[in-house]
Amino acid sequence: MNIKTVQLLKNELVSKKSTLLGLHLRNKAIELDVEETPKDSIDRSDIEESWFAKERLSQHWKVELHQIELALQKIEQGSFGICEDCDDEIPVKRLRVRPDAAYCLNCQETAEREIAQGQRPSPTKLSSRATQILQ
Repeated sequence: MNIKTVQLLKNELVSKKSTLLGLHLRNKAIELDVEETPKDSIDRSDIEESWFAKERLSQHWKVELHQIELALQKIEQGSFGICEDCDDEIPVKRLRVRPDAAYCLNCQETAEREIAQGQRPSPTKLSSRATQILQ
């Protein structure tokens, strides 16, 4: 992958990170604005539903921020966009969707197929999260 493409993706990731951090901070500020739980059970139910929705969003943002951080680390280390198994280039489209992608589609599919068949793939074919799940 050429330097210009890597820099473009890095700029996109930094911008997305900034947006997500802003959303996360705004979400926290909204929580601080809530004074007290209403006595009415319907109002309380609405507030609880809203709180759970914000928590789900918050968790999603945390996962996405973690993916962005991993991708930015790989950019700094010079390993961004390179499959950890076959050393092929990971397509830019895949990196835009999954910036922390460690494997090209072929290696990822192979690992997933091995997992589905009950085989234990080599650690190089698994993401760290998948390795933790299997242990």
